[in-house]
Amino acid sequence: MLKKLLVVISLLLSSSFNYAYAEPTSPHLSVTGYAQQLVQPDQVVLSVAISHSDKNINKAKGEVDNVIARVIKIANTFNVSKNNIDASQLNIYRQHEYNRGTQQQEFTTFRVTRNVEIKLTDVDKYPQFLQELVEAGVNEIGYTQFSYSKANEVQDTLKKLAIKDAKSEAKELASAFDAKLDRVYSVNFAHAPSMPTPYAKQSMIESGRAHKQAYNVSDIVISSEVFVTYLIKQ
Repeated sequence: MLKKLLVVISLLLSSSFNYAYAEPTSPHLSVTGYAQQLVQPDQVVLSVAISHSDKNINKAKGEVDNVIARVIKIANTFNVSKNNIDASQLNIYRQHEYNRGTQQQEFTTFRVTRNVEIKLTDVDKYPQFLQELVEAGVNEIGYTQFSYSKANEVQDTLKKLAIKDAKSEAKELASAFDAKLDRVYSVNFAHAPSMPTPYAKQSMIESGRAHKQAYNVSDIVISSEVFVTYLIKQ
């Protein structure tokens, strides 16, 4: 359901409205048109990481490779295409620990990590998917971001509705002040993300603690806002 809200409406005669652009010095009318729509997210992107430490670098790498293989296998069972799986290169770090006896940093283990970003196009399966990733050995969750695949189409529709809203408000205000609209002096759309998204972050998944509960994903608000300045006939 489309919702329209009037954010700021102001009638300006010979004064400026503090936009990012220069206002005319002649009498003018500045209005804001707004439109928004709530949509249910239909896809989710997960950024996960696998890390393992061992004094033997080959063992650490082998463990990470094994988990990556299991993650890709799980993704395939959830019908995730290869194009929706992005695995980074391996990162290898030498870990050290301070020895108070020798007063020196001493090598302890190699830490091997690898990040994987996965797009799941069935949001309803997200809890189960996350559960299986944890059981497969994923031990870090970078972020989970929900989105709507047809956001651009909705944005285009809202843009037209915001313009219609601004025109309607301009006519109403001009009539109320016994003024007559002349030509449009300027049109500017708000410079903001087209689709705010629900965002969840989890720095670490405790080993052996599964996430079986359902996730209550909130709606996404897609909006469009336009600032229009009309000159007033004198």
